[in-house]
Amino acid sequence: QDQAVQDYVQMIGTRVARNTPIADWDFKFFVLDDDEINAFTTGGGYVYVHRGLLTYLNSEAELAAVLGHEIGHDVARHPARSQAQRVLLGSGAIATAILTGNYALAEMADLGAAAWYQGYGREHESEADRLGLEYAARAGYRPTAMGDTMRMFKAQEAFEINRAKEEGRDPKIYHGVFSDHPAPDERVVEATLGAANITTVPRGGWLDNREEYLKAIAGLPFGSSREQGIVRENRFYHAGMKLTMAFPKGWNVQNERDRLLVTKKKESVMQVTLEKRPEKKSPREFLLQKLRGASVSHGDTLAVHGMEGYALITRSGSPLDGGEGPVRWAVLYRGTQAFVIGGASRSSENGAPLDDGVFMSSIETMRDMKPTEYPLAEPYRITIITADEKTKIEDYAKDMPVEKFKQEELRLMNALYPKGEPKPGDLVKVVQ
Repeated sequence: QDQAVQDYVQMIGTRVARNTPIADWDFKFFVLDDDEINAFTTGGGYVYVHRGLLTYLNSEAELAAVLGHEIGHDVARHPARSQAQRVLLGSGAIATAILTGNYALAEMADLGAAAWYQGYGREHESEADRLGLEYAARAGYRPTAMGDTMRMFKAQEAFEINRAKEEGRDPKIYHGVFSDHPAPDERVVEATLGAANITTVPRGGWLDNREEYLKAIAGLPFGSSREQGIVRENRFYHAGMKLTMAFPKGWNVQNERDRLLVTKKKESVMQVTLEKRPEKKSPREFLLQKLRGASVSHGDTLAVHGMEGYALITRSGSPLDGGEGPVRWAVLYRGTQAFVIGGASRSSENGAPLDDGVFMSSIETMRDMKPTEYPLAEPYRITIITADEKTKIEDYAKDMPVEKFKQEELRLMNALYPKGEPKPGDLVKVVQ
């Protein structure tokens, strides 16, 4: 099924790319196993779409519009022009896996990291919108689909900003939210006017292909995939590593590309990262080398469910106290793996983070998964249903296997945000 999605996106992208001035380019399109709502190009005909974005599009025409936008960036050489300004997110970043498991291509995708967070500025984004609409329309796709995608991004942006504020984190927005970018309303207006200027209709009419699109994405994971690990309530499960770990109830657990990030509003933060276990270094030596130069205290050995480790506190480095507060650090060795855990909160009177007891309790929950827990490591998936007179978002939201924002998520997925309802006969995406 993963390869089928890759092939489908490649097919639509190729159809759009053939209608550019450089139709002889060999464009390659890849779906990244990432639940963020994003897409980007690294230049040279390489275009990447996040799996999470496919969840929120609702037709082949909308997919063509998004791919057309990224093709537009490439044709206009925006990636090359911004190369000098590009800064990688970090040398230790773990490449996002492409759905088919091609990790070499995934590492190439990481080269576009700054671009897909920052975008290219007001002029370039508007140019890519215009070119993308033109290329998709030449391929026969409904021109108004570009405006539909912009409205989706606008709704998603509003929801994500509010959600991120409640969860005490930064919002994740398609191509970023920067002062030099066109505002969402402005992009919707521009896309609408651009579509109105296209007056020549193909002989067979415009393509939308909603049913074909929904059939193609049915079964995709919603949220994290099995390969990334699954968060159920306050516990993380990773079937591939046969590992589980629990976190405080009520805290937000976010499974990111290169770490687990756990937050309590903006009062406390905890992260778990994975590194290769060094040869001939004890956990203490490993941690002290990693934190070399820091003033440390409260050092102690750890033994957690058969794993050896070490924990200590650095007297500064907390992101919550202007870099001056203490941070709890720990490492656990597990086979060839070294799990590095960091926790920061406000300072306490004894020189430890205020939530240090919570951090240590979470560290002690890391263990091998039990045989009965493997079903919990399977992802939620998108299912397509046909609405009838009784179909209500509220009813399907009750059974949606996620903790928060159930109705909001379902409405966003189906272009019904904030209060819309499906009509009888509509195809509706639900999560099961």
